[in-house]
Amino acid sequence: MKKIVNSNLIRLFSFMWKDGGTPLLGISYIVALIILSSQQFLFNFVGALGLKIVTDSILAKDLHGLFKGLIFVAKWFGILLIIIPIFGFIYECCIIKTTMIIKENLFKKVLSLSLDYFEKKHSGDFMSRINNDVAIAEGAYSWQIMMLVMAFISGIGSASVIFYVNKMLFLYGLVIGLLHFTFNVAFVKPLKNVSDKIQSKLSEVVQRFSDIVSGAFVIRVFMIGEIIFKKFMQANLAVYRLSLKRVKYNSILAAYNYTAGWLIFFGQIVIGGYLVMKNDLTFGNLMISVNMMGSLVWLFGSVGQFLTNLQSSLAGAQRIFEVLDIDKKYLDDTEIEYNCVPMVTEINQNSSSICIEFKEVSFSYSETKEVLNDITFTVPKCAKVAFVGESGGGKSTIFKLIMGFYKPQKGEILIFGRPISCYTVKELRSLFAYVPQDCYLFNGSIYENIRYGKLNATEKEVIEAAKKANIHDFIMSLPEGYNTKVGDRGLTLSGGQRQKIAIARAILKDAPILLLDEPTSSLDSESELEVMKALNALIEGKTTLIIAHRLSTIKDADIIYFIEDGKIIEKGNHNELLRIKGKYANLYLKQFATKYYF
Repeated sequence: MKKIVNSNLIRLFSFMWKDGGTPLLGISYIVALIILSSQQFLFNFVGALGLKIVTDSILAKDLHGLFKGLIFVAKWFGILLIIIPIFGFIYECCIIKTTMIIKENLFKKVLSLSLDYFEKKHSGDFMSRINNDVAIAEGAYSWQIMMLVMAFISGIGSASVIFYVNKMLFLYGLVIGLLHFTFNVAFVKPLKNVSDKIQSKLSEVVQRFSDIVSGAFVIRVFMIGEIIFKKFMQANLAVYRLSLKRVKYNSILAAYNYTAGWLIFFGQIVIGGYLVMKNDLTFGNLMISVNMMGSLVWLFGSVGQFLTNLQSSLAGAQRIFEVLDIDKKYLDDTEIEYNCVPMVTEINQNSSSICIEFKEVSFSYSETKEVLNDITFTVPKCAKVAFVGESGGGKSTIFKLIMGFYKPQKGEILIFGRPISCYTVKELRSLFAYVPQDCYLFNGSIYENIRYGKLNATEKEVIEAAKKANIHDFIMSLPEGYNTKVGDRGLTLSGGQRQKIAIARAILKDAPILLLDEPTSSLDSESELEVMKALNALIEGKTTLIIAHRLSTIKDADIIYFIEDGKIIEKGNHNELLRIKGKYANLYLKQFATKYYF
């Protein structure tokens, strides 16, 4: 456990030097930390010396000495009151910068993860790590480490002063301090275990909150709010019970430390008073000892508590590092190249009449069942090719393989005659424009959402793409036009409007291959007609692959592949497939609810 704590702590601080940090940031932090951690000892020491001078002057009825003590305290307190705020500002700046660096690294890591990883994790878990765990981990390098260093500097400095003043009082402080430490350190492990469990359960609470936001519509339609609430309450109640357990431990520690503090003070007065009566100690030196003893005992009593708090922060840091250390197999690396010929500077799209080719491709998400089974097909350049079939047949998986989200376990995929494994991810995805069934719009303006298709696009190009997608007139009817905010996931717009914006984005990208994943399946008939007009502008001159449940949208396809259980069982155009009276013909008849006469 100590090894993990040390490695996590060192790694947390390493963000000040690398991964976005600089030596200047690290050095500034250390200097500010040392000065701020010394403030308690310096104030106590100056105050104790001033108190000694004033006390001895009062007993000696020395008015000059009294003023000398007051001037001494005022001068040094004034200096400290100038220095401390300056370095406090530097320290806080270092903390803010380090937290920003950690979030940047975490964000970049999540951005680089493959689709496979996201499909296995709950979005709420990521939100918990980015928001809660980063904030908790920040405590380690903000106040916790400072309090720990402050305890050591103040404690060791005070011990040196007390040792110089009187060795018996020093021995008393040392023995009492060790007993104090023994009691406090006994709570470190239990508090650490409770803190780890709280962090884990807090992640579940965030996940439940994520569910009620993302699944708001489904929750209301199916009236499952009570069930979702019960799941939330289970996680929240677990956090509550664990928090009570932590409060119990902290309450015992606080009560003990408060009581012990007064008993230690009382014992010191008794021993010190005895030494004063024996003339082995001056009253002024007793005041120094009284003033400094608290810091010595605080060192022993607080180390255990600070280590416990540090454990809580490092539990948050551990959850951050779990994301940063995700195995490389889950990375969506734009520079990874697999065993292939050297890269070329440009992709030759004219080298073959075939745009996409699958050769005996097999794929499974797990070892239980193959989603695609020895599937072979070709997509000619500039052709419109459709994939139809029942849900779960493997249609969407084909798209994911083409875009490089997964690699097939068997077979080969070629794009423009070149194995897909010889493309970088960046090269590969530059070939595609994608319009999904439920398009995702980012929380920003309509202009920004369209421009994501081509980041260096001019305003004229964005407007032209919107016109081709038949969405320009609607945008201009809005009070803020292209600057209109679409809201979270674009929910302020209708399904048809969101789809047209996604089509405009795809038009702007101007990629040679279009992937349309049921682009009209969630729309009403009127919206479908409008979106189909926009799609026709997008499809013109492109190689187009369409996944469709509504067969009316693919009647003009050059090739239709009917997929069932990961295999192509029928191939042809619309009329050819109707004539063979197979699966496609049956599906077509079901959708249109009329009898077809052959």
